[in-house]
Formats: sequence, structure tokens, C-alpha cells
Amino acid sequence: MGVIFLALFAITLFVLYIAIRRGWGDTLTTGGIGAILSLLWVVLYALLYEETSVAQALFAGVVVGVGFAVFVVIIARFFRANQPPSGVTLVSHAQTQAQEPTNDRRSVDRQETE
Repeated sequence: MGVIFLALFAITLFVLYIAIRRGWGDTLTTGGIGAILSLLWVVLYALLYEETSVAQALFAGVVVGVGFAVFVVIIARFFRANQPPSGVTLVSHAQTQAQEPTNDRRSVDRQETE
């Protein structure tokens, strides 16, 4: 049964990342809901799987559950802030070299010797 709580914890973090990254709601509200759910899953796991007291389980829930949720929100906000605008087409450097003729030093040397 403990594995189910850990799976729910992982799913919560994944959905939290996607929700923040896609902007499905306010960051503070979405992050708060994700942090509460993460805390809940870790506390339930600690109470069920280990022989711990309620205080220890709550401490673990706050440190692990809320800690991971905060890191997920920070990472998602970072990547959301640094993504290119929707109208920008990204082109790799290899594609631009293949399309443009190269004027490297070897071709210049070859032209000088001819």
C-alpha cells in the first residue's frame, strides 16, 4: 500500500510541473494545491509504511513533500520564463550550415592554388 502513496506523490509532482509550465492556473494556487497533496502523500506513506509517530510523519511531509513541490514550481517557472515566444521557429546550427555554402579556409586555399 505504501508504494501507491509514493506513486501518487510522483504523479502529483508530474502534474504540478505540467500545470505550472502550461499556465493552467495561478502559480501560487497551483503550487499550493500541489504542495498540500505532496505533503499528504508523504505523511500517509510515513504513517503506513514505517513505524513513526505523527510528529515524525508531519515533519517528513513538510520537508520532503513541500520541499519537492517548491523545487518543481521553481523549475517549471524557470523553463516557462525562458521558453521562446509562440511565433518563433527554432532552427538548429547544423541545418543552417547545410543550406548555406561554406566559405571555410580549405575552400579559400583551394581557390588560391587553382
